[in-house]
Amino acid sequence: MNIFLNELYKEMINNNIIQMKNSEIVNKFHNFMILYMLFGWLFRSQRLFMIFLLPTIQFQFLVNENNCVLTQLEKKLLIEEQKEEIKKGDKKEEEIVYDSFVGTKLKEWNIELKPKHREYLIHSAVYGSFLLSYFLM
Repeated sequence: MNIFLNELYKEMINNNIIQMKNSEIVNKFHNFMILYMLFGWLFRSQRLFMIFLLPTIQFQFLVNENNCVLTQLEKKLLIEEQKEEIKKGDKKEEEIVYDSFVGTKLKEWNIELKPKHREYLIHSAVYGSFLLSYFLM
């Protein structure tokens, strides 16, 4: 069965059925991590891990000038992909404006928040998830 799935996967890649850019992969992983951080406490088996993960995430924001590493990686990959498209002649040069991951998601849902309020929302959600994980253990 495994050989069949490997061959199917190779066939799909060769036919360009599966083709994600690196920035899209990071974006999907970022989505997953946010959902996990917000709702991981629902799973009893994850609560202990959450108690260590969430303060680590908060510390990362503290030492990284309130920026997420995944957001920075996604922006870097977007810039590299744009440069490749310009070299191929598929796209004209334009500056990539990438606010933040959460800011972009809120704009997709037509929610406008000032950057300071967005930061309060993010940190409050992470702290609330930490408290739920801790007290439900």
